[in-house]
Amino acid sequence: MSIESIPISSFMTKNIKTETEDQNIQAICKIMNENNIGSVIIIKTTDGNNQAVGIITERDVVRIIGLLEPHLLQIPLRDLMSKPLITLHPNRSIKDAIETMQLNNIRRIPIVEKENLEGIINDKDIFKAIMNNQISIDN
Repeated sequence: MSIESIPISSFMTKNIKTETEDQNIQAICKIMNENNIGSVIIIKTTDGNNQAVGIITERDVVRIIGLLEPHLLQIPLRDLMSKPLITLHPNRSIKDAIETMQLNNIRRIPIVEKENLEGIINDKDIFKAIMNNQISIDN
C-alpha cells in the first residue's frame, strides 16, 4: 500500500490529552510530563461541546519559558497557543499529513471530523508505520 491510499486514521493516536483555554502553561507542562507527550490540544467549551481551537507544543513551552518573563506563566493558554489550529480529516492520507506538516513546519496534526477531535498524528507515527513496512513510500 502507498502513502496516498492509507487514511491517517489508521495511525493516529486516539488517546488525546486536552486542556481548556483558560488554563496556564504550568497545567500544560504537568500534563506533558505525566503522560510523556509533546503536545496538548486546547479546547473551548461552547454550549456543552468541546471544540479544538489550538495546540501547545514542546516548542511553545521552550519559547514561552525562554522569554524569562514570570508573568507569562499565568497567562491563559488562549493567548499562548498556536492558532489557527491546522487539522486534517480522518480519511485524508498519510501523504496529505506529510505534505501538511512540511508546508506548515509542524510535527503533529490533530485529526478532526465535524469539529469532533478524533485523534492526533505526529511525525513519529508516520516514521513508525514506514519502518514497520506497513506502508511503502513509492506510488
